[in-house]
Amino acid sequence: MTINTPIEISLSKTKIIKGLLGSVAFVAIGLWILICQPHIGNPVFDNILVKYGASTACIIFFGFTTFFFLKKMSDKKPGLIINNEGIYDNSSVGLIPWSDITRFSISSVMNQQFLVIGLKDPEQYITAQTNLFKKKSFDFNYKNYGSPLAISASTFEYNLYELKAMLENKLMGQQAKNPEVSE
Repeated sequence: MTINTPIEISLSKTKIIKGLLGSVAFVAIGLWILICQPHIGNPVFDNILVKYGASTACIIFFGFTTFFFLKKMSDKKPGLIINNEGIYDNSSVGLIPWSDITRFSISSVMNQQFLVIGLKDPEQYITAQTNLFKKKSFDFNYKNYGSPLAISASTFEYNLYELKAMLENKLMGQQAKNPEVSE
């Protein structure tokens, strides 16, 4: 089975806006805790080091996610492009050739679903990352899901289970067409 026309899967602007609003809210909460130093009534949470540490971590982490969502809001490119070469993932690695892919699965963490792309050489994708944040994220995904590539379903306008089935069919078609893909 060949793919004559690339399949483009758009990013969901609605879901990106929700993520952006949530991230901004957590940055605001972190700033409020840092500036106002509210009294909690608990000796652990009233500790100034705990307040500074938690609020600073909140501001930094959700500041990065705010930046990510703002960047994705202005991105006009599709989130995924599926063609004869492989899967182009606009959110992290670019082209993932069919010859690198072994399987697809779905994982869930706290009601958040991910499409996990199994790879023949996962370490290659981890070491290729120059961005330290992405490299740590890929390493975390590899340790927890068996692959560095775990794409959040919440950013796409597509049913995750239908996407997985379509990708499995395309992979089987590529393997039938090119036996070296399945090796």
